[in-house]
Amino acid sequence: MATSDSVVETFSAKQAADLSGLSMHMLNYLGRYHLVEPSGNARRSRGHARRYEFADLLLLRVIARLLENGISVLRLRRDLEGLRTRGGATELLVRRFVVTDGYNLLFQDGGVAELLESGQLSFAFVLELGSLRSEVSLAIQRRAAA
Repeated sequence: MATSDSVVETFSAKQAADLSGLSMHMLNYLGRYHLVEPSGNARRSRGHARRYEFADLLLLRVIARLLENGISVLRLRRDLEGLRTRGGATELLVRRFVVTDGYNLLFQDGGVAELLESGQLSFAFVLELGSLRSEVSLAIQRRAAA
């Protein structure tokens, strides 16, 4: 849909399902229970087609990946409600990682993890084990050579 200042591309429900990797059935389920609200509509009412924006597609893709990895939709409900209260799908445009422990969903940026449900912050970091293995192997080799 074009405006005088910019062009914002929106996508139909069928296109959103195809681009996100979700079935139409799942997309309809998420909409029916207000877990994902399409933000491309100026007016939402019966008889108006749902229109999804890029941020909505990103959220749907995140949901698809979480479902593929065994997180249930019911488990996501609480976190998606928390996400909606803090800005909705557009929050995904400025965050770096979505992290889960199988129960909670968190955003992680720069060493800080934030629970989606409550916004609770905690310190977090990730250790890349491949480089640590290399460091230990190199230290062992140096010791053996000395």
